[in-house]
Amino acid sequence: MLDRVQCGPLIGRPSGGVATLVKNDFINNIECVCTSERIVIIRVSDLLIVNVYFPCDGTDDRMLICSDILSDVLSWRIKYADCSCIIGGDFNVNLDASGAVSSYFNKFLIDEEFTRTI
Repeated sequence: MLDRVQCGPLIGRPSGGVATLVKNDFINNIECVCTSERIVIIRVSDLLIVNVYFPCDGTDDRMLICSDILSDVLSWRIKYADCSCIIGGDFNVNLDASGAVSSYFNKFLIDEEFTRTI
């Protein structure tokens, strides 16, 4: 994102991002664990809430970026092993379709014992 900002005025939606909003009533019970361009992780009691923004189709090095994001998520999950974990956000892939990215995500979810919900 910084590269794009330094190139000049931004028009339209040149980049995504991630944000997690927390109601002020709960702010004292939340620990901000991680923030980056594509990940926000907060802890509420014994629950990690992971908000992610994965690259869309056609992004250079898409699989590498996806791998890096999931590696980061996994490292925080290991660090907070005593917490349950929820992952949500913009995956930019149909997890029910066949393809390299959806297969990669689904393998991660199975390997790390996540349960998909609708």
